[in-house]
Amino acid sequence: MLYLPVEDLDALERDPDIAALWFADQEPVDLGQAWHAIHWLLNGSAWGGGPPLYDAVLGGTPIGDPTSYEPIRFVSAAEAAATAEALPTPEQLTRRFTHQGARHAEIYPESWWDQSDILTTEILPAHDRLRTLFAQGQAVLVTLDRS
Repeated sequence: MLYLPVEDLDALERDPDIAALWFADQEPVDLGQAWHAIHWLLNGSAWGGGPPLYDAVLGGTPIGDPTSYEPIRFVSAAEAAATAEALPTPEQLTRRFTHQGARHAEIYPESWWDQSDILTTEILPAHDRLRTLFAQGQAVLVTLDRS
């Protein structure tokens, strides 16, 4: 999952398709393959949930080209602020995690759940990047696909 803070909301409102160019031209915050585990840990569900924690990974309003594999989604500054406030600490996230739970929920990628250190090597660092991004208080663009 890739994220960019929105620095020019007026340009985005004039032309929502510019968001795809921003992803191509900038270095987005990348959760890598940890996105699904983070969503599950935040929402207690592989695909469900509700605001504000749902907005952290799978939420937002689709904008721009709806025919792309994964449309770019827009999370407003107000939604981002609510998400930032609701995001758990690393300690809270750690208490929610079990390898068996991730396997049972069929969290992507399944090969991770055989690695004893996956929480500390992949999931918590990605969670930290997500917390830092949402703490900026800006609107955010989210997408799975950079192309």
